Amino acid sequence: MARRQPIRRASGSQPPVVPVSDTGAEFKETLTDKFADLIAKTPMRGRPVQQMDFSVRVTQRAPHEMYGTAGFSAVSNEFLSEVLAVLIAQHGMSPIQSAVLVWCIGKQKEGWVKATHKLIAQRLGVERANVTRAVNRLEEWHMIQKVRSGVLFVNPLIGFMGNGDRQQEILAKLRQETPQDAFPKLNAPPAPRSGQMKRGQDQEEEAC
Repeated sequence: MARRQPIRRASGSQPPVVPVSDTGAEFKETLTDKFADLIAKTPMRGRPVQQMDFSVRVTQRAPHEMYGTAGFSAVSNEFLSEVLAVLIAQHGMSPIQSAVLVWCIGKQKEGWVKATHKLIAQRLGVERANVTRAVNRLEEWHMIQKVRSGVLFVNPLIGFMGNGDRQQEILAKLRQETPQDAFPKLNAPPAPRSGQMKRGQDQEEEAC
């Protein structure tokens, strides 16, 4: 009976590369490297290895199912629960400010938002001047940043649409040669004083 011969790679051919992630990125380490490492760790028991058989099983996690077709962003849970929700509840952030911020988080890709104040105002159904004031205040809090006319940038620490490697690259550039308390470090306002909070509640009750 003929002895089975191990599979050999043709001379000059490249070993297969393992694809990873949904963006088409690939491992620099090849399957050949992985097999060699596995063989090196296999106990020889005094005899050389003549043949090794491998089986490969690929499993994929189920995709997220979200409303609409625009995908989803990674958003900081602590920012949502401990900063944004508290500011809105205690009237430390106006409805237009929170609306502009949420709209920008929902529209950004890798932090970038290409939209004029006029366009944002049209989408939200408000006056352009109100959007401009909201953007200025959000920039003071380091939640967004004005880059140039028609271009805004959302703080990657609160919301980011893109992979983690890309986020780290962007954060490294933002932090390079910048003061310690500069963007993207969050500069959210403190909760309003009790008197301010009560006045806001009274105004809501009068409006009802």
